[in-house]
Amino acid sequence: MKLTTKLLPLLGLTCLALLFAADTYQKPPKVILDLLNSPGEPALVLSPTRDYALQGRPVRYPPIAELAQPMLRLAGMRINPKTNGLHNATFNSTLTLRKLPEGTEIKIMLPPDPKLSTGRWSPDGKHFAFTNTTANSIELWVGDTTGAAHKIANVHVNEVMGGGGGGGGRGGAGSGGPVQWMSDNRSLLVFTVNPNRGPAPPDELVPEGPHIQESLGGGRGVVTHEDMLQTPHDEKVWEYYATSQLAIVDSGTGRTAALGKPAIYESARPSPDGKYIIVTAIHHPFSYLYPARQFPKEVDVWDRNAAPVHHIASIPLSSGGRGGGAPDPTDDPSAFAASNPRGTQNLEWRFNEPATLLWTEFIGNPPARDTSADSAANANGRSGRGGRGRGNAPPRPARLMALKAPFNGEAAELYKSESGLNGLSWFENGHWLLLDAGAPNGRGGGGAPGGRGNRTPTQAKLVDLDKPGDAPKVLWTRNPADHYNDVGRPMEKAEPGGMRAIIMDGDNIFMQSNGPSPNGDHPFLNRYNVATGQTEHLFRCDDTHYETVDTLMDAHGTKLLTHRESPTEPPNYFLRTGETLTAVTHDPDPQPIMRQVKKERVAYKRSDGVDLSMTLYLPPDYKPGTRLPAVLWAYPREVEDADTAGAVTGSTQRFTTVSGYSEIFFALDGYAVMDNAAFPVVGDLRTVNDHFVDEIDKDAEAAIKKCDEMGVIDPNRVGVGGHSYGAFMTDNLLAHTSLFKAGIAESGAPNRTLTPFGFQNERRTIWEAPKTYLDMSPFMFADKIKTPLLLIHGEADDNDGTFPIQSERFYEAVRGNGGTVRLVFLPYEAHGYRARETIEHVIWEKFAWFDKYVKNAKPASGAAVPTNENNHHQ
Repeated sequence: MKLTTKLLPLLGLTCLALLFAADTYQKPPKVILDLLNSPGEPALVLSPTRDYALQGRPVRYPPIAELAQPMLRLAGMRINPKTNGLHNATFNSTLTLRKLPEGTEIKIMLPPDPKLSTGRWSPDGKHFAFTNTTANSIELWVGDTTGAAHKIANVHVNEVMGGGGGGGGRGGAGSGGPVQWMSDNRSLLVFTVNPNRGPAPPDELVPEGPHIQESLGGGRGVVTHEDMLQTPHDEKVWEYYATSQLAIVDSGTGRTAALGKPAIYESARPSPDGKYIIVTAIHHPFSYLYPARQFPKEVDVWDRNAAPVHHIASIPLSSGGRGGGAPDPTDDPSAFAASNPRGTQNLEWRFNEPATLLWTEFIGNPPARDTSADSAANANGRSGRGGRGRGNAPPRPARLMALKAPFNGEAAELYKSESGLNGLSWFENGHWLLLDAGAPNGRGGGGAPGGRGNRTPTQAKLVDLDKPGDAPKVLWTRNPADHYNDVGRPMEKAEPGGMRAIIMDGDNIFMQSNGPSPNGDHPFLNRYNVATGQTEHLFRCDDTHYETVDTLMDAHGTKLLTHRESPTEPPNYFLRTGETLTAVTHDPDPQPIMRQVKKERVAYKRSDGVDLSMTLYLPPDYKPGTRLPAVLWAYPREVEDADTAGAVTGSTQRFTTVSGYSEIFFALDGYAVMDNAAFPVVGDLRTVNDHFVDEIDKDAEAAIKKCDEMGVIDPNRVGVGGHSYGAFMTDNLLAHTSLFKAGIAESGAPNRTLTPFGFQNERRTIWEAPKTYLDMSPFMFADKIKTPLLLIHGEADDNDGTFPIQSERFYEAVRGNGGTVRLVFLPYEAHGYRARETIEHVIWEKFAWFDKYVKNAKPASGAAVPTNENNHHQ
């Protein structure tokens, strides 16, 4: 094994027995295996006409042999060269139809041993398309509402750029992806494997020369992306598999007509009338620092004969030569606008017209970036995942533009806003717009709550394009600080051309929310009258269930499809008419033993008065007054104030099922599990990480103290664990406190110098805040870690901040300083683990580690929890 060969020279003979003992996959106890073998929860995808639904059942734990399939890690993608799809893709083992509203199941004629996508409905709801992945290809299948289905012969789908799609949005045809329905309800636009591409480039056994990257100045910091191109040979291989032949496929006859020439097509989106297609194609030069979707590209409109009829934009690679990368238009609008003269954003078809292009564009030049430390750390300046922000840049004026087919005239300005076009969503009538300043930049905000970095109340405004002289009308104000008075978000539906629009009933729209409250979430649905501002309550979940509205089954919201569960009732779909419920699905309890596990929401306070909460799980045979070994599992989150930190989220009325390598399994091994314990890091988001260690120390101490006061745990037999940033938290707690007997860190990043351009929600670089980066890095305190630590990491971790080298080097640091530490590398696994053998083994490792160092540690006799004065390592 890779782990063994790397570490054997470094280990003493006393460690060899332990190392080889786990050289094969191990299994947890039978009670855990039974839970893992229970069926997963299916999901429904409704047809546009809402009279049928597709029901898929995902394969949760594929065999390790599935993950061991060939994998090419190129341009930020993981490609299976045998199938020309994505490696480790999720698929369904079954696909069935349900007739609504009665829920009658209709069997679909499927291929043997299927690996199916969820399916995509035709606009008229009479047919659906799905893919089936075989050993060497991805097939295209088409079915209808009788359950009949057939394979389209000689069509091999290319899912590399399509993202393994096929699962359309609820209630509609969805948008994008490698298989899309055209407006005629018969034709499919398909990304196919280029039939004339020849053999793949052979492996490069002898290099032609050195592999070089160069920057000529003016570069900018880049997040540490995984799986980038590294050599000219990589470029050739990625281009080979990413190149598609677009084709129009007749779903009835199977007749296939090639559309244009083979190219690296990022997307192809048909117009509502099906006569035109927006085509985005990637081209050279490629980047070695950025993923494929940031490579240079051309955006054009084609007709159905693949003739270019309008050029929209040329998006170049950013400055910096091969080491650069094309700006992501959804990530950094200013950089995108600077590279594209018009700054074209959010390009799409207007859904209520045959073929009208819509886009937003900035007005004027981007504001100069304030590079001061305060600005660089500004909470609202962060862009993208781990990227650098733009400081305190003011909102940039923007306008909404339209151009009708045949695209030979001047574009029309539909609307202009000096404060930008944030959170722009269309109403179903096609001429109303919603601008929600509390939503992220760009389309599809639809009333989403503001992020943690913005505590200023924001307004949602209505713009009527038919009345350009009228000022925008304020519909509601959203206060991010008022967590318990969420107004909700408008419900949307899919429209032809891939857009989504806010559902309307006259002047009414439907507002949906999780309904946060001090007693937990109570999802609701309201009807809001845009003209009068009046709200009518249509549905609110009761106190003994957790029920969410999935779909409106009629135009007025009087009939709803809901998803309902309770602590004793498994999740199922129901047709709700007022207070009358009719079951659509009848899934039984898949894990009866979990009904015996005691579950309780526990509220408590931190030493500085901050309100916190957790979910406490106790074993099925727990006897009150018994002090148990405990597991504390958490994930830290940055918040600006105590009110936000103490806000209650989630619901105690959920039906408990356990899957994957969940920490809740410990409740079946005799532990009290302090799950999802609140770990707020409170402070000004610009500098909050300067106090990270002190904050998580107070969080951990408060959780242990509360459960000690309840008499359910032995405070001297507590283990701590977490995944990703929770693993980072775990490493820090072991490095800086003496609260725990052992720790488990899954897929963590203990060395922040390896993520120098920002991490998680840290806005500053290591050069702007070197002390913070070093103080937060457990790697720098590895000599202090004497508490036993289990490190688990996927060998193919795909997360930008958690390269496997993080755990590998941390193991060496702790081991080399005399600490007790174990490193488990998981073959073929990414940031989250999937294979059945892996899942079983990870649970076995976690049980064995905590049983040895936590459960069987010497029990305390009335010992109190250490306080801040004495729990730090000196």
